[in-house]
Amino acid sequence: MAAIYLLRASAPLLIPIVVAFLVSYALEPVVAWMQRRHVPRPLGAALLVATLLALTGWGTYSLRDDAMQAIESLPDAARRVREMIWTQRQSGPAQQLKEAADTLQQPMSDVVPPSAESRRVQPVAAPGSTAIEWIRQIVGSAMALAGHLTVIVFLVFFLLLSGDHFRRRIMEIAGPPEGQQTTASIIDDINMRIQRFLLVQLVTSAVVACATWAVLRWLGVHQAAVWGILAGIFNAIPYFGPVVVSGGLFVVALAQFTEIAPAVKVSMATLAITSLEGWLLTPLLIGQAERMHTVVVFLGVLVWTWMWGAWGTVLAVPMLVVMKSIADRVEPLKPVGRLMSP
Repeated sequence: MAAIYLLRASAPLLIPIVVAFLVSYALEPVVAWMQRRHVPRPLGAALLVATLLALTGWGTYSLRDDAMQAIESLPDAARRVREMIWTQRQSGPAQQLKEAADTLQQPMSDVVPPSAESRRVQPVAAPGSTAIEWIRQIVGSAMALAGHLTVIVFLVFFLLLSGDHFRRRIMEIAGPPEGQQTTASIIDDINMRIQRFLLVQLVTSAVVACATWAVLRWLGVHQAAVWGILAGIFNAIPYFGPVVVSGGLFVVALAQFTEIAPAVKVSMATLAITSLEGWLLTPLLIGQAERMHTVVVFLGVLVWTWMWGAWGTVLAVPMLVVMKSIADRVEPLKPVGRLMSP
């Protein structure tokens, strides 16, 4: 309980550190390959981080118009969905039941005068205060995200710069040679599992993003590149990510085509892509050691989301992989690793 409270209370501090460690795990093989090609580690780490920042900036700048158009289309999409729901409500079974109930209550309404509660006018909140609060929350979230990204970039660079420094220090304090050998084996195994998992996650997200972009472009959906990238990002969230993308694209397609059939076609196409990836591609790429029981993954996503919010939803599976890697190699924790296995 103390550990869970500490993780939840220190989320603003721990989230950038965890993200930086995971990114450094994913980039370490590239820096090591450059070092084997006689590129100094400081220069290789600097070039890699600078290249990633440049590519991210270039991609953001290239898609800025599509992103703005996608954001501007959201209010219209929400309005069309609201109109559709209102129309269904006015002509559906719920409205008929309501009319029947009103008919049954009509004689009583002629006898009993309306109560004071029904005549009371409910206060309406000032729209200006709501808008100001909404803008304040957006600005605060943007500043917090910028601070997190700054910490992540610098920490990733320092971790890549350090190389195997911490690995050697941990082995030095591990005790006799037998303990050092066991510690080295555990660290190497954990590194291999985490790097392989992150590589599989990167490949599958890229495949989902490209396939979603191609299908949306074939179906004629506007801003297909933006929605494809979002589909690849949300693919890292098990169970909930594909549902969010499918539902969001249903709303977007409904706003564009103004009919339910094309919107359903777009939604089902994206859901089919993520389903095929989860059933076929991921099991082929990921190793047996990284696999976990479905219930463990589902509960893990719920717990990490409760502790760290949206960041916890994204980081839940990598954190579970780290926990399982440690539990599988540390003797007292092996029952936990066995419990997490499929």
